[in-house]
Amino acid sequence: MHLEFPEKRHEKEYLEMIQEFSDNKEEIIPYSAGLKEWENYDSFLERIKSNREGKNLKPGHVKSELYFLIDDDDKIVWAEAIRPILNEALKYDGWNIGYGIRLSERKKGYATIGLSLALQRCKEYWLDKVLLTCDKENIWSSKAMIKNWWIRDSEYEFEGKIKHRYWTPVK
Repeated sequence: MHLEFPEKRHEKEYLEMIQEFSDNKEEIIPYSAGLKEWENYDSFLERIKSNREGKNLKPGHVKSELYFLIDDDDKIVWAEAIRPILNEALKYDGWNIGYGIRLSERKKGYATIGLSLALQRCKEYWLDKVLLTCDKENIWSSKAMIKNWWIRDSEYEFEGKIKHRYWTPVK
């Protein structure tokens, strides 16, 4: 298992992953990993490249890097985004690491692997600690974070949903 920046060669596998989310009536998380209505795969690659470089960001948005977690068969297991910097709004309800696992690959321990690899990337930004949030009812994300020694520091309401905030030191 390893992380890769999305590339043209991932197009078929990516579109299959997106379809899997759609077939299950789920939104892909992180949202930056989804195709916008007006996008094709090539414009998606351009958008995430701009995000990684911090260019053409919407007001209130920050630089982010998108990765695919790829298994030994070259299958995209999940998508994750890493934000090396959080603005004030994101410190309240945001995250340094956001991820989504395709339905067919859940409950196989990939969250543990993906979070570990994401933390390795966060070391490159000299971050002391990393924030991750999830909806209270997202039991599987909460379990993955607790299993990986993330510490829940608060429960709060945001836009009508109860959320949990987790922090972990970057070791």
